[in-house]
Amino acid sequence: MANIINYIKWRGDLEFKQVPFNKVDNLALALLVYNDFTGLIPGKGENGRVSVYEVAERYFQTHSIDELDELAFDWVLYYMAKYKRFGSLYLSDYVDVDDADRNMVFTAFTVHLPDGSHFVAFRGTTMEIDDWRLDFQISFEEIEAQRAAARYLQYVMQKYAGNIYVGGHSKGGNLAVYSAMHAPDVVRNRIKKIYSFDGPGFCPELLDEEKFADIQERVVHVVPTFCVVGMLFELPVTHEIVASSAKKMAQHSGMTWKIEGNHFVNRRFLTEESSVYNRAIDDWIGNATMEQRRTFTRDIFDSMKAAGAVSLNDISEGGFHDFGTILLSAANSESKTKIVVGKFFGSLWRSFEKIKILDALKSLQGIIDIFMMFLGIVFRTIPEAVYSVLGGAIALIVAVWSAIMLVKAGMRDENPFLKRGRMIFHIVLMWFMVFIMSNLERIPKWTNFLMAIVFFSLAFASVRYIIRYKETISGKAKFWMMLLAVVNLYIGIISIVIPSRFDYTKSVTLGSYLIIIGFVRLIIQLMEQMHNPKKKSRFYEDDD
Repeated sequence: MANIINYIKWRGDLEFKQVPFNKVDNLALALLVYNDFTGLIPGKGENGRVSVYEVAERYFQTHSIDELDELAFDWVLYYMAKYKRFGSLYLSDYVDVDDADRNMVFTAFTVHLPDGSHFVAFRGTTMEIDDWRLDFQISFEEIEAQRAAARYLQYVMQKYAGNIYVGGHSKGGNLAVYSAMHAPDVVRNRIKKIYSFDGPGFCPELLDEEKFADIQERVVHVVPTFCVVGMLFELPVTHEIVASSAKKMAQHSGMTWKIEGNHFVNRRFLTEESSVYNRAIDDWIGNATMEQRRTFTRDIFDSMKAAGAVSLNDISEGGFHDFGTILLSAANSESKTKIVVGKFFGSLWRSFEKIKILDALKSLQGIIDIFMMFLGIVFRTIPEAVYSVLGGAIALIVAVWSAIMLVKAGMRDENPFLKRGRMIFHIVLMWFMVFIMSNLERIPKWTNFLMAIVFFSLAFASVRYIIRYKETISGKAKFWMMLLAVVNLYIGIISIVIPSRFDYTKSVTLGSYLIIIGFVRLIIQLMEQMHNPKKKSRFYEDDD
């Protein structure tokens, strides 16, 4: 499936006057600003502008593409320069500030489009810990980069006439929305669209709702299926969800987003795992004071850096799936931070486990497990009469069901031959059930036969489970499921061959067995889901 580089190569020969500026073009420019253009693009306050083609010529004199990762942003510049759609765009007013003393990281430039409009691009966060600190910092204060973005946009709108588009990826998306909100009232209508690509929203305590309402209809928010950053302080706008070729947190990179033609490959829902994390984070933020968020952010990110981590990839390749290292890094933090961390991960665990249990219970295996435990309870509750009661109840239910289906078959308008066949089948089945209920002595034997079918089915289900999940199921789980299959097969055979073996004591034992194995099977499923979670749940279509 194509990504942004494929799009640049595919659409590159068509100029903007032929095909208008669109969301995918926006993403390309929002990723382009991640490159270091110091000394290559005229700075803020300077006159002049330079084409993407010219910038690339000079950039690659000192930057090699030989060992570039396929997701490196250099590729965006490299291929843009090769095609007239992007190579002929002009760039100006470059700003790049990285001031540790002020905790200020801010990069932006202005793109001049052929129709006289301008696109202001703000750089976002990479996977580096210092960048992510700023994303979390918006949970308790307006950051310096936001104020710088507002000043930059106001400067551009004073310097240039024409329509304005604003956008950015990750923190850059947040800066785009913030700067548009704080643009002077007299010129704010010049802003036609604000693009936030997986950008976080705003701390509720600090959001100016009146200003946001004025631009709300112009905000375009695009997020990947596994989204955490873009749902941090979720914006009250429609979210366009895009498929990604990456897993979990790596989907944050716009280089992994899937594109088809001139549009994103959309999905209807976020992944279920992503939704769990978002609920946990929302719950944590809602219960933490501003000071607790400040302390939490400071201590957690400082302790991660002290432990030698530079990027989130150092914490866990699975992204937010494994927070073990973060928990350990918090061990030396202030006691109030430990409390906040404990609440957050407690909320996360409860949400995660709730989803896992619901998934297990809704599956075919889960239904079987619940049925087994219910059957076990019945055996233990009425061990002396269980065979008569259970067999009689089943016979009665089947007889009533057959009677209902017989009436429906008689009223159905269909081929006479099929109709007659259905009616004969239900008459015979109903007669057989009545025959069993008419003689109490037959019911225990009938029940033993049914129990044999149940246990044979359970043995088959265990074997089927092993075969179906042979690529992911652990060795221990295979052993226990196979042991259950053998035991169930043995009990099924005994039920048919020597039904008299099941007296009071053995009925109680059998009931206990059913409850235990139902519970064990459920635990096995939960453990396997924990180790091998669904990678892409809630998609309305499969990935290519």
